[in-house]
Amino acid sequence: MSKVMALDIETGNYSYEIGGWDKHSLFEPTVVATWDGENGHVFSKEDIEMVGAEVHDLHPRILGDHLQKHIDTGGIILGHNIKKFDLPVLNAALDCWTAGDLMNKAESVIDTKLLISKAGGKNIATSLEMLARNTLDVGKSMSSHDAPEAWRAGRYLDVAEYCLKDSQLTYDLYKYGQDNGVIKSRSLEDGSIVEIEVNWE
Repeated sequence: MSKVMALDIETGNYSYEIGGWDKHSLFEPTVVATWDGENGHVFSKEDIEMVGAEVHDLHPRILGDHLQKHIDTGGIILGHNIKKFDLPVLNAALDCWTAGDLMNKAESVIDTKLLISKAGGKNIATSLEMLARNTLDVGKSMSSHDAPEAWRAGRYLDVAEYCLKDSQLTYDLYKYGQDNGVIKSRSLEDGSIVEIEVNWE
């Protein structure tokens, strides 16, 4: 098990349906996935069977205990935009106390999007899709915009697999930056590939 565990969430609704990204309590978490480099855990609102991950009910206590166990052993929670979206939504909409606690523990959380934005400036693409394609030569398995629609259509397993894949991409992006000191993205000005020096500490 790695000291770092990546986390990603999906919701069943869109920001424009509830009045904006800051309306954290109005989002509807449907799936949460974690990945530590070896072990995958998926917390789902609906019953699913999944290969390659241990499946749990999406319940605030069950998820909270999972995150707290990792923190208690000296672990770090990793995510892409985790400080502005994933943790606030889990805290406000799911009432997951551990997520709320983590929001006040800077030393226990790494937000790749936030750190890349600071390092690269405002003219660099910071979406996970763009970073993964240019750094790892791997794309996302679904568009973020498609996930709520897929969930509403009953494609619960597809959304769960997508969520786990995003947590794996975030983990792999983190490891690449850790090993190489850089990640790659594109300039929003001219579309050229740029290298961004990163320090995840």
